[in-house]
Amino acid sequence: MKYNFLKSVTFKLIVLVSIVLLALIGASLLFNSQIDKLKKQIDNIYFGNFVPIVKLENIQDNYRKIISCRTLKYICNFKKEKNIILKEWEYYNRAYKNDKEKEVVGSVDFAIKETFRVNKLHKFKNVVKKIDYLIEYETQMAYKQRKIFVDDYKNMKDFLFFNILLILVLSFILIAYIIYQLVKKDNQLRILNKKYKIDSITDSMTKLYNRKYFDTIFDNMPFISNANSWDCAFLMLDIDFFKQYNDTYGHDLGDETLKKVATLLKEYFNQKYEFVFRLGGEEFGVILFDIDEITVKSCLDDINKKIVELGIEHKGSKVLDVVSVSMGAIIYKPNTYISANKLYKYADECLYKSKQNGRNQYHIYKGE
Repeated sequence: MKYNFLKSVTFKLIVLVSIVLLALIGASLLFNSQIDKLKKQIDNIYFGNFVPIVKLENIQDNYRKIISCRTLKYICNFKKEKNIILKEWEYYNRAYKNDKEKEVVGSVDFAIKETFRVNKLHKFKNVVKKIDYLIEYETQMAYKQRKIFVDDYKNMKDFLFFNILLILVLSFILIAYIIYQLVKKDNQLRILNKKYKIDSITDSMTKLYNRKYFDTIFDNMPFISNANSWDCAFLMLDIDFFKQYNDTYGHDLGDETLKKVATLLKEYFNQKYEFVFRLGGEEFGVILFDIDEITVKSCLDDINKKIVELGIEHKGSKVLDVVSVSMGAIIYKPNTYISANKLYKYADECLYKSKQNGRNQYHIYKGE
């Protein structure tokens, strides 16, 4: 049972769905970790773009050197400081700026260029103040921009998380629906297959096992008997004067009689190792495993009586005015190694003797 389930379409689908769901969950977790990593990288970029404090402080330090020199003496050589200031300012000025920052930076840019053109001490001092303001402004803007970015990031992360969750839920629902449909079809196919197997071994009219299935069981009866050390019996039954019954009452009533006899046999032989067959026409067969001769005789007596007790009218019978049966039987002893063909032949001969001796009776094979 467990092995069949492991081979079934249902199990394979469950494995497939599990793999898909694990892949989706793994992808979402990986994506989540990567977006956190990306956030840190972008965070660093924002700080690099919006807080270039080092550049501004370097500019400010060099201006203070110039101011210190100009405070002590009017004429100073600040060519070195000038080059550093202009270089650092150019680098800073080229960095990313939003529109508002461009307005602020533009005024400072003008003031820096003017200091070297006018070369006045108060101009240098004024620029230092402007750079102080710019440093403070850049710091505030950086934190403000970062806050906006972090809020956007959280919103984006939540949006992506809920979208991934929605995708997972929808995927699960879709896959579950597909599985349901496939399992449903698989069950339907299994039921149809089972029904086909039952139909393939069942006689359509009487619902007893058919001749094909009889051949399978009967051919293996000696082997089963030998393997289990069981006495087994084969019974053959034939409705007496059934041709005359059909001629008198018609084939429709003949079919009904076959069904009634079949039902009685099926209800009587209803144990685990008892098999009832329609061998063809009005002929039936019964195979009984693990049984003794006394029980076989009892069964044959019962069947003769019960068929008569059905009270099915049969005016064409030369035995009784109701339907009766004649029977032949053989009991197979373990390890006697009689072939299935001979068993059938001996049972048929016993059935013939029952008919020859007046019908509505049975005969058990006693050996040659």
